[in-house]
This record gives sequence, C-alpha cells and structure tokens, in this order.
Amino acid sequence: MASCCQTREQVLDRARRAAEELRARRTREGALEEAEEPMKRYIHPIPCCCPGWSAGSGVELDGVLEALARQNQLLLDLLGSVNALSAAVLSIQSRL
Repeated sequence: MASCCQTREQVLDRARRAAEELRARRTREGALEEAEEPMKRYIHPIPCCCPGWSAGSGVELDGVLEALARQNQLLLDLLGSVNALSAAVLSIQSRL
C-alpha cells in the first residue's frame, strides 16, 4: 500500500516494476499472447501529509475528507456502470 508521503513518481515506478514482473512471469508461462494489450492503471493517491501538516489542523483534514468523499462517489458510480453493463451483456446472451 502506498504511503501518503510518497510522490506520484515513486508510486508509478513501483507499479511499473510490478507490471514488468507480472508480464515477465506470464511470458515465461506462455499465458501472455502477442495480441493481448496490458491493462493500464492510473494511480492518483490523495496526499494527506505535507511538511507543514499538523494533526490538530482541521482545515487540511476537511479537504482530505472531501476528496475521499468525491473519490468514493466516483467509485460507486463506476461500480453502478459496470453492473449495468454486465446486466446488459447477460440479457443479450440469454436471448441468443
């Protein structure tokens, strides 16, 4: 899990290394086909600690809570979209 003090570049480097290891392992096992395109993951961590951050400061915590609430709503909307698409695909498959 990424620490809130890590930079975006550090998180992306770690994700790239993990993806390269997985790709190498799958290639060795023969599971990765030439036509298969790897999944792209976009990581955008919410920074919660800065050099001037203090535990008693409510203003920064309010900003973090608002960002987390927006992120949570986006994830819920995404889940609803995936569920709707899955239902549509299953409906089409049941008609065939």
